[in-house]
Amino acid sequence: MGNDELLAAMASDAVRWELDDIPRPDLIIVSGDLIQGVGVGAPSPDNEIEAQYAEAGDFLTRLASEFVDSDRSRVVIVPGNHDVDWNGARRAMNPLPDCPSEIATESLRAESGLRWNWEDQRPYEVVDGALYESRYDHFRRFRTDFYAGLDLSPLERGDRDLLFAEYPSLGLVVTGFASWYGNDCFCHAGDIDPSALASSQRLLAESSAPVAVAVWHHSLLGGPRAQDYMDQRVTHKLIDFGFTVGLHGHQHYPDAAPYVLRLPHLTSMVVAGAGSLAVGDDQLPAGECRQFNVVVIDPDEETLTVHVRAMSSGGVFSGMPRADFGGNSFIKLSLPPSPERPQAPTVAQLLDDAMNAVRSGQFEKALELRGRLPDSVPSGTKRQVEIEALRGLERYDELLDILSTPETPDEAIFAVSMLLETDRLDDAEIQLEAGAALLDLATLKELAAAITTRRMLNDATS
Repeated sequence: MGNDELLAAMASDAVRWELDDIPRPDLIIVSGDLIQGVGVGAPSPDNEIEAQYAEAGDFLTRLASEFVDSDRSRVVIVPGNHDVDWNGARRAMNPLPDCPSEIATESLRAESGLRWNWEDQRPYEVVDGALYESRYDHFRRFRTDFYAGLDLSPLERGDRDLLFAEYPSLGLVVTGFASWYGNDCFCHAGDIDPSALASSQRLLAESSAPVAVAVWHHSLLGGPRAQDYMDQRVTHKLIDFGFTVGLHGHQHYPDAAPYVLRLPHLTSMVVAGAGSLAVGDDQLPAGECRQFNVVVIDPDEETLTVHVRAMSSGGVFSGMPRADFGGNSFIKLSLPPSPERPQAPTVAQLLDDAMNAVRSGQFEKALELRGRLPDSVPSGTKRQVEIEALRGLERYDELLDILSTPETPDEAIFAVSMLLETDRLDDAEIQLEAGAALLDLATLKELAAAITTRRMLNDATS
C-alpha cells in the first residue's frame, strides 16, 4: 500500500472519530521502525536505505500536514531496530577463530564487542568502533533533516539520540529515547543508553509539566524463544524519574497495562504499545492487521484511553474490538498521579558540587558537573574546574589543547612545565611564546633556560 492510499484511509477514518468520542490529535508519536531496512549482503544497501527514508519522510510530512497543521515540532520521532544499518554493523566485525567462553552472556550485552551469528554459528568481534557507530547514521541524518529549520522550542534535543519536547499548552513533556543501544545485525535485544536515561532525569527535573511521557521502540515482554525485546526493568528508572506514561511499538499489536515500581510509596506508569501502520502483511502476527492508536490523556480525570484503529481487508480503518480490551476497541486506565520529581540543583549548587568533586579527587564527576554549568557561570571558573579535573585524570593532551592559549601566568607556567617533563621541547618553546605576555621577565628567562638546559642534556646523552 502506497503513501497516498494509506493517508487517504487515515483521513477518512478521522471523520468518524467524533462518533467514538475521539478528539483530533495534538501530537504525532512515531515509535520507531520508519523503514524496513536492508538485509546483510544486499547490493547497494545505502541507496536502498536512503530511498526508504525518502518515502518515510514524504509520509510523515504529509501526516503532519493532515493532523497537526504541518507543525513538525508536534511530531516526536524515535528509532527502531529496523532503523539500524545492519550492513554497516557487519562491516565493522570480523569472525573470531575461537569461541570465547563468555559468548553466551556477552553476545547480548549492549556494551560488548562480541556477537554470535546463528546463521554460520561463529563468534564475531567489533574491530572498527567508528564504523560500528555509523550504523545509526542514516536515521540520525533523516531526523536532523526532518527538523531542519525548526525553532527547537518547544522541541529541544537533549543529546544526539534523545528528544525532549515540552508542550505547556497541553500540560505534557515528551521524551523520546532510542532503544537501539547495542542493537545490530546479530544482537536484536533492545536497550537504552544509560547516559540518555541520566540526561532525561536532569531535563525532567527542570520541567513543571504535570504529565511526563516516555517514548521508545522495543516491547517489554517476549517469549522464551525471542531476544528482541527490552528488559522491563528499564521502566523502573523511568518511573523513578517521574514518567507516568510510556509509549512504544515493535510488537505489531496494541496493548496497555500499568507497570509498577514498589518504592516505599507504590508508584507506577501506564505503558501502551501500538500496532504497526505500514508493515508488510507477512510480518503481522496472526489475526492482526495494519493499526494505529489514538491515545487520549486527561490529566483532570487522571485517565489514559487507548483507541485502536485497525484496517480491514478492504483498506478501511475503524475501531477494532479486542478480546484483551474486554471486547471493546478501546481501554481506559487510571493515570498515576505525578510523583514528586527530583528537583534540579541550582547553579550555585552545581558549581559548589563541581569544586568539591575536584577537591575530593572525583575528577570524572567534576567534568560531568562542569558540562552542566550554564553560560551565566564565568568562563574562567568553568575553565579552572576543567583544567583541575583533566590534570587529576592525567589527560594531558586534552589539557594542553586548553592551555595552548593560556589565560593566567599559572596556566602558562604549568603548560610549559608539562611539555618539559615529556621532552616535547619544540612544543615547550611554542607554548612559552604563547604565554610570554603573561609572565614577568625573570620567570620567562627561567623557563627559557630550563628548555635550553634540557636540550643540552639530551644532546649529550644522544
